[in-house]
Amino acid sequence: MLAGMARRQDHTGGAADASPEADLRQSDLSHLHLQDMTPTQRAELRRRYDDFVRHFGRDGMAPSRYPEPKKRLKKWTPGAKG
Repeated sequence: MLAGMARRQDHTGGAADASPEADLRQSDLSHLHLQDMTPTQRAELRRRYDDFVRHFGRDGMAPSRYPEPKKRLKKWTPGAKG
């Protein structure tokens, strides 16, 4: 049983198999503050943000749930100030 577990661990693809760039693309950066990130981590975060905006930018936004209120016309009365 122990030998089977060791074989499974060998085929999972450890850190030695992955390139540093691929490892960074899959890493979880949510627990880090921007000040604590390395320049490569900041660049990866920026790449992820740009990718998100490209896919779900302003053009892909859903219409507003609350329509803009219609402007009311104010009746003009000659001689009245206001």
